[in-house]
Amino acid sequence: MNSTDPLSPVAPPFSVAPATLPGGVAPTILSGNAVLPSSVAPAILPGNAVSSNPDLDLLVIGTALVEITPDVPGIPLTQARSLIPFPSGAAANFALALARLGRKVGFLSRVGDDELGEWLRERLAEHGVDVSQVTPVPGQLTTVSFCWMDGAGAKTFYFYRFAGKSDPMAVVTEADIKQENIARSRIFDFTEATIRKEPLRSAAMKAARLAREAGREVCYAVNYRPASWSDGQTAMIEAQRRAIAAADIVVMNEDEARLLTGNADLPAAIASVAGLGPRVIAVTCGERGALLRVGEQEQWVPGRKVVVRYDIGAGDTFHAGLCAGHLMSLPPDRLGRFASDAAALKISRDGSPESFPTCDEVLAFMEIPI
Repeated sequence: MNSTDPLSPVAPPFSVAPATLPGGVAPTILSGNAVLPSSVAPAILPGNAVSSNPDLDLLVIGTALVEITPDVPGIPLTQARSLIPFPSGAAANFALALARLGRKVGFLSRVGDDELGEWLRERLAEHGVDVSQVTPVPGQLTTVSFCWMDGAGAKTFYFYRFAGKSDPMAVVTEADIKQENIARSRIFDFTEATIRKEPLRSAAMKAARLAREAGREVCYAVNYRPASWSDGQTAMIEAQRRAIAAADIVVMNEDEARLLTGNADLPAAIASVAGLGPRVIAVTCGERGALLRVGEQEQWVPGRKVVVRYDIGAGDTFHAGLCAGHLMSLPPDRLGRFASDAAALKISRDGSPESFPTCDEVLAFMEIPI
């Protein structure tokens, strides 16, 4: 455990409304990669590691943006009397959550050459994220989103991201990916958002390849967003399967598992995903919980119910809990509970970076019976 933050009281009774993560993912989702038997250990390839002693626990590539939301959670934008900005974007949320859990996190991203870009870099850095690879793009503005959720958990997003104007991450190419930077971390992490279009797709895949060549692990989160793909479904599936094959650890939901494999039967779909190469596969199943496959072993963890206050970023928090638990070498059952309870705590709080739970808070929450 690498957290010195004091424990804080856990918010309201955890037996009221069922909490659901974005995309129907339940906060209790088993996933991850703990200390594995040698027969199922992740494939670590010999290669050209620049450093045998990484100074980061994890490096994530992805988007950072400014999220603007009502200052009162659970009300629509039209009823808000004031709005507040948060650093956001799936990768930025993930980095913030992982840093809050006590890990050393590097972020590879681009922001606009404007005051919002400076604000993002400063906010990320003050919360413990290494932003040495977050740089401004001349001539571009920083992406902005407006988002809110109602009392029932439904979420609305408006993204102000326009090609060539306010989409700085789109300019990242393979030339921006340097082996010495990739080799700085124990794990390289990427998600579906980085493989939607070229040239970012080739850049992300190069980074995954360099990580494996350097003897590092790779984590990939499917996180499929249909509206964000301009290519057809066939091209999307092909790109996703290539990304899965490049990873040691994969996170997805049950619908994604079925879609990407063509198998309606979930166990068959998971076996098909395993055939692509990842040793650890986490498949979330909504409020019911999730299924973890480690090598040939499968384990189920049921969902936990919490009072939902603000569940934007919950899936990113679970993703962070997964990686933090893996880095802590938690056994599979504890790993699943850790990732799930990190997300459960997040959705019971507001949307600020401080609402991401600390390691001590998650460990204490894990002791509360479901």
